[in-house]
This record gives sequence, structure tokens and C-alpha cells, in this order.
Amino acid sequence: MNTRPRDVREVAVGSVLIGVVGWGIGPLLVRGMNVSGVSVSFYRMWLAVPVMVLLARLFGEPLDRRVLRICALPGVLFAFSMMFGFQAMRTTSIANATLIGQLCPAFMVLGAGRLVGERSTPKASIAAFVSFVGLAVMISRGADTSNSAFSGDLLAFCNVLCFTGYFLLMKRTRNAGVGSWAFLAGVFVVGAVALTPYCLVAADDLWQMERLDYVRVVAMIFGPGVLGHGLIVWATKHLEVTTTSLLTLLSPPISMIGAWIVYDQSLVPGQLVGAAIVLAGLAGTVVVARTTKVPEPV
Repeated sequence: MNTRPRDVREVAVGSVLIGVVGWGIGPLLVRGMNVSGVSVSFYRMWLAVPVMVLLARLFGEPLDRRVLRICALPGVLFAFSMMFGFQAMRTTSIANATLIGQLCPAFMVLGAGRLVGERSTPKASIAAFVSFVGLAVMISRGADTSNSAFSGDLLAFCNVLCFTGYFLLMKRTRNAGVGSWAFLAGVFVVGAVALTPYCLVAADDLWQMERLDYVRVVAMIFGPGVLGHGLIVWATKHLEVTTTSLLTLLSPPISMIGAWIVYDQSLVPGQLVGAAIVLAGLAGTVVVARTTKVPEPV
């Protein structure tokens, strides 16, 4: 049985970590927008469509009807995950929105990964537990700070439900041989179309974007979008879905510290302790990923 070369797995781990840094910057850009999260998601999806389609063509993975059919469900889940996440970032603290949004790895470790034929190893479970302890510390210590709001927390939970479904379908699609850029192009095309009717009805500030808002959207497309999603979608074929999702736990500390620096959102010592614990768990995840042999998908 063939296994993935270790150097490919190490590149995949590094790609995810770089991509997650891009994801961590995303909430800071969303928070600075002058329109609602619904409107942000509308422009974020549609302005990214030509970029993703062009990249798919440049990388020899042109978008076709077959890929669009495959991307139908993940595209819808991705679009609404993004919308719920953007709304959460606008209505509760960035710390809460990003932390709750990172419950995806918990679902993977608790068994969701089996839907794509994966089981967690004991070492991976221990690393996951350490990371979750860190997240719990960060959430508990920041619960009464930074203008947290229950409605925003609920939106963040809706985000993680949609994103977990998208993440599993992304792994299954990549295992089936669909190229990473073709997949992303399909997801953005389907997601933009699916999200538009809701945005036209629900957003009362859809046409009130300011010049700086467009600059932030473009930054989101090339930072969290091309860099973040591009690298992470590529890496999912070379890593277990549980490992990939656990590595995304780096995103909340980046967003939380960035919100403290840029928006002066409260940051207490306990949150820093929690962030350090998360990073310790991530370090364990990286070590496990480097020493685990995973069969190539058939």
C-alpha cells in the first residue's frame, strides 16, 4: 500500500499554517467594514468569482459542468457559512466569533471524520484535547469583555455547522480527484448565486459600500481567499481532515490579538494563557502529522 512521502505532508502542514494566518486576518477586515455582514458576504463572493475562475484556468483546472454539479452542496454551505461568520464578526466580539467558529475540529475528533473514512489516533486526540482546553480558557476568560453578544455567538455557531459540512465535502471532493482551484472556482460560483436572493432581501445597505470597503474586500479575496483557502484546499488531499481542521485553531489567537491591537478590544491575561495552550496543542498536532503515514485515497 502506497503512503504519502513525508516531505509532501510537511509541505501540506506548512501550507495550512500559512493559509490559517490569512484566515486570522480576515475577521479584522470584516470588522472594519461600513456595511452589514450580509452585504460584505455578497461582495466578497461575487468579486472573488472571476479571480477564482481565472486561477483555475491558469493552473490547468478549468471549471466545467461536472465540477459545478459536484460543488453544488459545498458551495451553498460555504456561502452561508461565510455570511453567518461575517454577521457574527459584526455583532459580537472578534474573539467570540472566531473561537466559536473553530468548533469544527471538535466535530472531527468526535467522529465526523469517519464520514470521509478517517479515525483519530490517540496522539491526535490528546493534541486536540489540549487545544480545546486552550479554547475553553480563552472563551471563559473573555466572556464578559469586548462587547460579546449572544445573538452574534448564535450566528457564529450557525457558521461552524455550515463550515463543518463544507469541510467534509471538500475533503471528499479532493479525494475524488477534483483539482483544488477548480473546486474553489465552483464553490464561489455556486455560493454567489445561492446567496444572492437572500442578500437582496435581507440587506438594507447593499448599495452603501464605500471606497475603503472595496479595498478591504479585495484584501479579503487575496488574503483569506486566494492565500488561505487556496493553500488549505490543496493541503486537504495530503492530510487527514482532522489534522487540517485542528491546525485551523491557530486562527482565533491571531484574530484575537489583532482585534486587541487594531480595535482595542479587551484582552485579559487569561486569554493569552489560553492562546498559549492552543499553540501547544497545535505543536503536538504538527508532530503527529509529521510522523503519521496516511494511505493515498483510492
